[in-house]
Amino acid sequence: MPRVQEKAKILESHKEAEGTYRLVLYAPKIVPTARPGQFVMVRVASEGADPLLARPFSFHRLHKEDGLCEILLRVVGAGTRLLSQRQPGSSVDVVGPLGRGFTAPTRSDETVVFVAGGIGIAPLRALLDHLLATTHKGHPERLHLYYGARSASELIALHDLKRAGVVSVVSTDDGSAGERGTVLDAVQKRWNASSQMPNRLYACGSLPMQVNLARWVRRRDIWVEMSLESMMACGIGACLGCALPAVDPEDPQAQRYLHVCQDGPVLDPKRIRWDKVQPLIARPLISASL
Repeated sequence: MPRVQEKAKILESHKEAEGTYRLVLYAPKIVPTARPGQFVMVRVASEGADPLLARPFSFHRLHKEDGLCEILLRVVGAGTRLLSQRQPGSSVDVVGPLGRGFTAPTRSDETVVFVAGGIGIAPLRALLDHLLATTHKGHPERLHLYYGARSASELIALHDLKRAGVVSVVSTDDGSAGERGTVLDAVQKRWNASSQMPNRLYACGSLPMQVNLARWVRRRDIWVEMSLESMMACGIGACLGCALPAVDPEDPQAQRYLHVCQDGPVLDPKRIRWDKVQPLIARPLISASL
């Protein structure tokens, strides 16, 4: 799919939670071919060289008929702070759509679980919107969202999903909202006791969450895709900064690598050597820093 570079106009900027902002971008050349799970590289500074590198952001919501997309960002460094301060009416340089998106179900009778840790809700929201408008239109009760954060102040509001009928379970580490504990605790509490597993599971969140979730699903009959987080400078496979150790199906001892920007960011967790990942992961895809 061809990638496009365009100057996207910022139409809205909202603070959604503590340190988390949602930007609405008018990008009519990029949005029509974008899919949930893909991402864009956004260059924060339209003039000068600071910050030099663009930042990757997942599509949080897509409004194709209007040429609009939403990105969700958490302020973790100078780049994301500058972007959070950009005012409606200004523009940013955007390249996309990039990467491999989610594989959506084709049957309405499938029970689908979404596991979002913190800012990991960003790409999953776009997929939820897509399923509510397509396969699961009229069957929202088969969509189950598990959404966790450290505290209530870090959660963005998702009241419209609850009103739409999506089964939603919120958890926080400190118990300030929803169930006390991690999002994986909530998933295990529900599904460990069930005799029937969900048909599909999609996840995005911190590295520890992804590692532990990959271990949990490994022995279960669940189709899984994870949107992985990684630092990347180019988004097109040139810098090789987002390499992940991968399983070689023909030679388990061989050293093989996947690249989050081109092979992902959405990947089957069985393709990743999770025991080798930690030293290589640096920053989240959807809340780049510097």
